[in-house]
Order: sequence, then structure tokens, then C-alpha cells
Amino acid sequence: MAGASAERQERGVVDAINNAVRQNKRVPVDINASGTVLKGIASAKKYNGRQASGSEPYTDVIFVPKNAKEINLSLKGEESPSLAGGGLRALETILPGIANRFMTAVLKKLLAMGVKEGDKVPDVYGAISDVNKKKIVVGTSAMGGPIDYMYIGPMDVKSQYDPKTNTLYLNGALTEAVKYAKSHKLFFRLRARREDQTFAPNAVQAGTPKIYGKSPSKGDSAGRIVITDKVPANAIIVEV
Repeated sequence: MAGASAERQERGVVDAINNAVRQNKRVPVDINASGTVLKGIASAKKYNGRQASGSEPYTDVIFVPKNAKEINLSLKGEESPSLAGGGLRALETILPGIANRFMTAVLKKLLAMGVKEGDKVPDVYGAISDVNKKKIVVGTSAMGGPIDYMYIGPMDVKSQYDPKTNTLYLNGALTEAVKYAKSHKLFFRLRARREDQTFAPNAVQAGTPKIYGKSPSKGDSAGRIVITDKVPANAIIVEV
């Protein structure tokens, strides 16, 4: 369902822009999303491709200006958006060793809390340093980036074209990726892929703790790691 929602949002943004350009007799339009304006957009398209690691790419949608370089955008929903897709495997390309540092810190924390083998594992968050935030949010070409802007808004895209100002208004918010990284605290979030995965303190892959054991029902043998800018008040947080 999450994939379907993302697809709906991406297609909504692309269609809104291309329809407005057609309505404007194929003359480029300006895009306004919560006050941030991108001028002279001639078309929009979905990004086709994946990260070099095989994971989902950073870029979701590309805006094509008439007389400037293409603009890469990462589109996210409003509820606790997961940022920088691809997990730690992808981030290893720009932050070598980050996987081992985070997972080792998680293991140490869980053991200190008294979590035992076979217990349910609580979600654990890793505070990302200011030095690494920009690299993580913007990404690289190998990661299907770099990202120029974050677009965060409802999955159901609504738009309104004003022919007097040649402006298309979108119901999301555009923020430069670099500014987003500077203005938000970012965290790794480790969670189970399946409800029946439990703590496996001795599970290791390539020298890195796995934390989770194999799911009896589905066979998954690792957790899922995303990056978020929101954590609950009672979050378990480790430093990375």
C-alpha cells in the first residue's frame, strides 16, 4: 500500500504539471508549493532507474525547465516521512562503516536495557551527526540523485493553475535539499520487517550485527532501516 500511495503522489505531481503546460499551450509554467517557486518548468517526468546498489533511487520525479538543468525531487508524505531510501547498504557508498557503527550501537543499547534473545525488539533510532546530514539527504548520482528539492505533501495531489500569473499551485511544500538537511534533525530508524521477528544478539552478517532473527512465517532475517526526521517522545536513541 505504501508503494501504491507513493506512486499516486508521484503521478499526481507529474500529471498536474504536464496538464498545466498543455493548458498553457505548451508554454512553461511556474510552480508554487507553499510559497517556494520554481520558474519556467516545461514538463515533469518520473525518474526511471535504481541505485547502483539495486535499491530504490533517491529521485522520484524530475522537473524539466526550459532553459536550465533538470531538477531532481524526492517526494514524501506528510506523516513521518522516510527519507533517503535504500537503507544502510546504499549509505555505505558515501559513509563507509556507518552500518557497523549504527548496528553495533543498537546491539550494545539493547543488551544494556536487558533485552534477551527471543524477546520482541523495540524500534531503535540513531541520531545522525550534522556532518553527515547533507550527504545523506542530497545523495549522489550512484544513489539515483543528487536531490535538489524535497517535496512533502498529501498523497492525493491537488493543484490549481492561475492563467493570469502563469502559476501552478500544488498542495505540498518544496524545500531545497541542502536547507532541509540543515534545518532538520535526522535519525536512522531500525525496525522489524515482520511482527514475528525477535532479538538475535549473536546474529551477524559480514561482521555487522543483524539484531533480528529469522521470521518463522516469512523467512526475513534482517530488520529494515530508514531515515526519518521525527521520533516519538519515548524513543530509544543511540549516537552514531
